[in-house]
Amino acid sequence: MLSLPWSKHLCTMYGFLKFFLGAIARLPWWGLYILSDLFFFFLYHVIWYRRKLVWRNLSTAFPEKSVEEINEINIQFYKNFCDQVVETIKLFKASPEEISERFEVDTKVYGKLFSEGRHVLQATSHQFNWEWGNWILNHNTAFHLRIIYMIQRNKSMEKLVNEYRVRYGTELIPANDLKGMMTDADKPSMTVFLADQNPSDRRRAYWTNFFGREVPFHKGLEILARRKGHAVVFDEMVRVKRGHFKSVSKLAFEDGSKTSEGEITEAYVRFLEESVSRQPENWLWSHNRWKYARQS
Repeated sequence: MLSLPWSKHLCTMYGFLKFFLGAIARLPWWGLYILSDLFFFFLYHVIWYRRKLVWRNLSTAFPEKSVEEINEINIQFYKNFCDQVVETIKLFKASPEEISERFEVDTKVYGKLFSEGRHVLQATSHQFNWEWGNWILNHNTAFHLRIIYMIQRNKSMEKLVNEYRVRYGTELIPANDLKGMMTDADKPSMTVFLADQNPSDRRRAYWTNFFGREVPFHKGLEILARRKGHAVVFDEMVRVKRGHFKSVSKLAFEDGSKTSEGEITEAYVRFLEESVSRQPENWLWSHNRWKYARQS
């Protein structure tokens, strides 16, 4: 069999994924959550998706918890993770109004900063449902929204995901596009960093204690804040009940240029640690959070 050219293969895979995910996105909410329950059974009980890694992460983060408590968090995490998958797929067909009924956005801080003409840097994390949180900010604030994102290996999936992210005017900036990050929009903008990701270059990372272990964090947000003097907001996503969330936003720094080196990143790590501790089942534990050690 002749192999398809890369571009044609991409188009074929993209078309299949768009049709398949679009069909799922048309399901009513109750249908989506039935699908999520089936997905959970397959992921957790059949293929054991990253179960050893998740258990190790939870045990590392919460050594004071009993085996029963860890197991309860573990199972609920997988259920929430499966909900996140189907809830994200729903964005292919949902409207901002529909998602707004299920996601309460804290806009007090943003309204004040926008009225002052300030540019904002938001530090958030992989708390469920982060795709809803980023998407709906465009609908509930007046800022020009910019999201710093990691380029995916699967080009078809990246194209699909980015389509719904930019549908209502969001600007996407690859994490390696330093020039794009440093260039301010004409109107007040909010630049969103998923600041809990492992940095690709550990040599330039900020190392600090996180749940009892030293780990690297990105310094991009802090560097930008200190050079530009932008306001910094920390955002926590809270799962209210199944399919319903709210964001809690905190103005961490009025002017990043007035901070010392490491101050912003350290404050965010402490904020994240407290946030994850409140709802540990609502954070993405299937990544290897303690993968790297500092090289001497």
